Amino acid sequence: MDIRQIQYFTTIVREGSFSRAARKLYVGQPALTKQVQALERELGVELLVRRPDGVRPTLAGARLDDMAQTLLGYVDDITSAVREAAASLVGTVRLGLSPSLVSALAGHLEGRFAEEHPQARIEIVEALPMFLAEWVEEGRLDLGIFTHQPGQSSPQLSVTAVGSDEMLLVGRQDLLSDVGEEATPDVLRSLRLVLTPGFRGLLRASVGLGEVCEDIVSRTDSIHMVRDLVVRGEYCSVLPYTFVRDDVDAGVLGARPFAPVLERQLVAVTRVGRHSSPAARAVVELAKARLRELAELRDRARSASSPPRKPGSGDCSTVATA
Repeated sequence: MDIRQIQYFTTIVREGSFSRAARKLYVGQPALTKQVQALERELGVELLVRRPDGVRPTLAGARLDDMAQTLLGYVDDITSAVREAAASLVGTVRLGLSPSLVSALAGHLEGRFAEEHPQARIEIVEALPMFLAEWVEEGRLDLGIFTHQPGQSSPQLSVTAVGSDEMLLVGRQDLLSDVGEEATPDVLRSLRLVLTPGFRGLLRASVGLGEVCEDIVSRTDSIHMVRDLVVRGEYCSVLPYTFVRDDVDAGVLGARPFAPVLERQLVAVTRVGRHSSPAARAVVELAKARLRELAELRDRARSASSPPRKPGSGDCSTVATA
C-alpha cells in the first residue's frame, strides 16, 4: 500500500466513477483500475461496487475512505510544516563574543531574543577573536561577533559587517584634566598608556597614530585588566565606547574622542558553506540594531554636553579597523 493508491481510491469515491477520476488525476483508466485492484488484493477485501450509475464504496471501502482523509490531510501538511520548521526560529544559536562586546551585547541579545523568539535560545561564549574565529571554522560555534582584523580572516570564514564602535581615550578624570576636548598623537605621547594587542594594532593602522604605538609602555591580552588599571589611575588607555560607556556615564572615567574620529569595525563571522539558520540571522540583526542604538545614545550624550564646533574643526572622520 502506498500514498498514491490511497489518493487514487479516495478520488474515485469522490467522483463516483473511474472515468471521471482518471480525467481528474490525469491517469489512464486501466492504470487506475489496476492500482485499485492491487489495493484490494493487499487488504483482502472488496472496496468498490460497480453500478450502472458509477461506483460506490463497500462498508470496508467507506471505512478506508474515512481513515484516508485523515492520513492525506497529514500528507498535505508535510510540505508546509517542513518549510515552516525550516523558517521558524527554533533551536540553539551558539554565539561567540569578544570580551569587549560582552557588556554591550550579551545581556541585551539574551533578553530580546528570548522575548521575540521563545522557541529558540542563545548560548554565549566569551573569548578572544582569534579563538572565536577558530571555533566558528571548526563548527563549535554557529556565529562569532568581534572586531574585524584585515588580512587575518580565513578563507573558510564568511564576514558580514554589523556596525562600528568609536574608540576613545579614557582615564581617570584627574589624569585627563589637562587634555583638551580631543585626543591627538601628542596627547597620547604625554600619557602612560596600556593597550590590548588588538587595539594597539588598531592605532598602528590609523593615520597619524601609528608612530605612537612604539611608545606604549604596557600591553596585556585582558581588556578587563586594562580597565582595572585605568580605573585605579595607573594608566590611560584607548578603549571602545561600548565597553566603557557605563564607567563614563557614572563619572568613574573621563573620555576624549579622537579627531578625526577613530572607529573599530565589528563583524559577524560564520563558516563558509554552512547555511545560517533563521535564528542565527536574527541574532545578527539584533546585534546590528543594538550597535545602532548605542551609537545614537553616544551622539545624543555628546551633543548635550558639548558646545557646537566651529566649521572645519575636526569635522571629518577616519575609520580604522582592527
